[in-house]
This record gives sequence, structure tokens and C-alpha cells, in this order.
Amino acid sequence: MHPGPCEKDREHLYFCYFVDCQTPTKPGGAPDQTWEIAEKAVRGVAEIFAERDLIHALGFCSEPEVARHQAPLFDEMARMGAWQALHFQVRGYLPPGANEEYPRDRTLAEYDRDEQECAIWIARDDWEQSMGRRAQDFGACCAQANDHTFAILHELGFRQCYCSVPGRYNPAAGQMWWGAFPHSHHVSSRSRLVCGDLDLYEFPLNRTLAPANAVPGEFVPNDLRAEREWTFDDAMAIAEASVRDMLWREHPILYLHVPTHNTWDATDRSHPRRKAVETTIDVAYALAEKLDLTLVPATLQEMHERADELGAY
Repeated sequence: MHPGPCEKDREHLYFCYFVDCQTPTKPGGAPDQTWEIAEKAVRGVAEIFAERDLIHALGFCSEPEVARHQAPLFDEMARMGAWQALHFQVRGYLPPGANEEYPRDRTLAEYDRDEQECAIWIARDDWEQSMGRRAQDFGACCAQANDHTFAILHELGFRQCYCSVPGRYNPAAGQMWWGAFPHSHHVSSRSRLVCGDLDLYEFPLNRTLAPANAVPGEFVPNDLRAEREWTFDDAMAIAEASVRDMLWREHPILYLHVPTHNTWDATDRSHPRRKAVETTIDVAYALAEKLDLTLVPATLQEMHERADELGAY
């Protein structure tokens, strides 16, 4: 007896926003980032979402070093209703008690299975010890992963992740996602590019779907991150193209999954990136209305659970 086709939710547009909380001075962060800026970013973005009654949609995805340094801050955010995840950048990672950090010139995509499993296991334990909670969601910093990553995450007990950036191709940066499945899906233990039958559920970001301004050997699709400082029309174009592609593919759930980073002062109400976050929220509501859908703030876990109710691949 083979399972039947999955069902489709055509009543809701799920909205999930997150802040990648990166370690000052480490690869992946901003050159002028400080711990003070890192905290202001968290507090400022939380303020935006609280004012719009969307705090449930907001996640803070912290590197283990950031969790060690700012655990009380993230605990405060959790009490407000925000979700939490482990965000991992192996380059420059210094585990507790270690005398030497991981090489800064070697991406996670270059680690073999045993090396990668050890590094992620240490990072998970480091994060959980600081945060006092189990890590169930995982983010790969800079979309650095390889064909071992999903199987490792599954075996380590993660249930949701955001690792892929379909269309991005830059081998020198450990980003090899050309041809990857473009929307949310259960992952495969055999290839990072296709759907599979593991319980782990991957959530790619919404982004441009066709190459533009590509150069040989490298293509970086645009997503909705605040750092792009999109206008309403530009942000709507990206969001609508992504969701309409889900509709045309008869994807089980429709969603917006959008990032920013803890590298700018979000408490500054005049900051163009703060305005970009507010614009993204406006776009989410406007797109839901345009497509006759109800906007639902949701965590990765909740979207995963809804997808499984529908029998999603």
C-alpha cells in the first residue's frame, strides 16, 4: 500500500522571521560588530515584532559563543514568546575548555562526516548547557553544508533546520546549492539537494528564483533579509514570486521565512534596516490579502507539524 498524495493548505500563509546571532570578531559577523550592538539588534527586532503582535513568529538563532555570553537576554526573549535555535559557524569556533579554535579558513562544507559530527555535537552541547534547553532547530551559518550534514543533524536529534540556499553556488565559500529543492521539505541522507524521508525538515529562505547578474562559478540569489534594505515593491516582488512558485508546484504549505542578523543597532528607529524589517511585515500582510490567505505567525516547529499533518514530502 503506497501513501497517497499530500494535502495542501490553501487557507494560510505562515510567517517566520529570525535573527542570526553571530559572534563579534568571528567569520560571518560584521567587521564593526560589538557585544553591545549584538544586544541592541536582539532588543530592537523584538520590539518591532512585539509592537505588531507578531513575537511568536520571531526566532533568535544563536551561535554557542553568543549563547554563553547572552543567555539571560535570550531567556528574556523566550519569556516574551520568541523561539530559539542553534546557529553554527565552525570557522573560529572555540569550544569551552579548548586551547585552539577551529580553523578560520575551512568551512563546514569541507569537513568529512566524522569531523563534522564531532564539531556539531560539541556545539550542540555547548549551546544547550548555556541555554538550559534542548536544541531542536539548527541553522548553518553562511549556508555551509555538504551531503553529510542533514544525516548528522537528524542523528543528533534536530527536527527543523535552515541550511540550504537553493540557487546559491560559490564553492570557495562552501555554498553549493545549485539545483537544490527550492522550498520546505523532509531531507535526504544521501544528497543535500533533494527531498528525502528523514524526519528532519528543511526550510529554505524565500528568494529570487532565476539567475540574475550571475558570474561564472558564482550565483547568489536575493532574499528578503533586512540588510538588503528593499523597498516595499522590491520585497513584494521577491515574496510573491516565491509563494506563487509554491502554488504552481502545489507545495503543501505556503510560507515566508526571512532573516536578519545581530550586526546592526535595531533600537535606532531611523535605521534603514529597521525600516526594512517593518516593510517585510507589511509585505507579509499585503501578500496574504492579495492571495486571499490568512497570515499566521509560526515557528519552524509549528510549520513542520502542519506540513506533516498534510503528509508533506
